[in-house]
Amino acid sequence: MDVVYDHFLATDKNEFPGQALFDFSQQVYMQLDSFTSYMPEKFLRMYPYMKSQNWLYNYSTVRGIEQSLQGVVRRAAYLSESKIAYQLFTEHYQLLQMYYRQLWADIKPFALLQYELLKKMDIP
Repeated sequence: MDVVYDHFLATDKNEFPGQALFDFSQQVYMQLDSFTSYMPEKFLRMYPYMKSQNWLYNYSTVRGIEQSLQGVVRRAAYLSESKIAYQLFTEHYQLLQMYYRQLWADIKPFALLQYELLKKMDIP
């Protein structure tokens, strides 16, 4: 379900107006580039593809979600196909979007509060 909510977040114009998502994705990759020595081996092997294909930005497209679901199936030992998940995603798009909006309305203020609390902590 994370992939689906990532899509709705990526398409949320209140969170990423205009080119903001693309710019954000480039900033994330730039930051990640400076931490490659700390990355787990599996992620390090996948990261060049993630960056070159701009997976973060591609969450904003329906095709990008289809590809993401296929990738989840390739990496999961317990899944065998992604077509049903993609079909359900497209068939119930409006309903899933409504659920995202409800969830985001609750999660965002909570996350911001937690962030502010962490900033107040004096952690060296």
